[in-house]
Amino acid sequence: MNDVWGQLQETVSLLREGGDAGDTVDWEAAAAELGVPGFPDDYREFVAAFGAGSFEDSLFVSVPRPGNPTAPLAVGRLPEDALQDDGMSVWQDPAVSRHRLQDMLVWGRTNGADALCWVTSGPEPNRWPVAVWARQNGGWAIHACGMAEFLLRVLRAEFAECPLSVTTLWGRGTARFLNFRDEERLLDEGIDPWTGESTDPFAGL
Repeated sequence: MNDVWGQLQETVSLLREGGDAGDTVDWEAAAAELGVPGFPDDYREFVAAFGAGSFEDSLFVSVPRPGNPTAPLAVGRLPEDALQDDGMSVWQDPAVSRHRLQDMLVWGRTNGADALCWVTSGPEPNRWPVAVWARQNGGWAIHACGMAEFLLRVLRAEFAECPLSVTTLWGRGTARFLNFRDEERLLDEGIDPWTGESTDPFAGL
């Protein structure tokens, strides 16, 4: 895990050096609230280093927010309406449809409405596989790797095909990450956080 996490760190750069990054989480309270034995080590390392935010304004990573589960970018279970939606029960490979949607814990999403989850039915978080609901790719698929390895393999195009509906990060090699607090602060200041340009259409006129 440490080797994979180290490789991921080498491929990710903070968009705003010296800005806000990393989040502190009460992991015990989060585990109790979400009904899990804990969280994968690579994910905890990621949260400490980068926190909640996005890769290239395309793939969004959430963090547990015990006591405030409806906050933006909060880790949580699939909502009830999704559990009742027949379309959410579609699997790209019917052989793995044994996984219950109630066992999915959502840690990320894309701007293509994909959901990135762990299958939390096992007792050891470091062994939880990544499950992806790819809206445009025909439903759920299971990837036998952790969060850090999944992201690394997307950036290196090491899956047979892109597992996501959006290809912004596919084969990119490296990616920029922006913590959501930095993004909100810059937007409040009238600055596009990804381009550094003013969001005022009349600026400079």
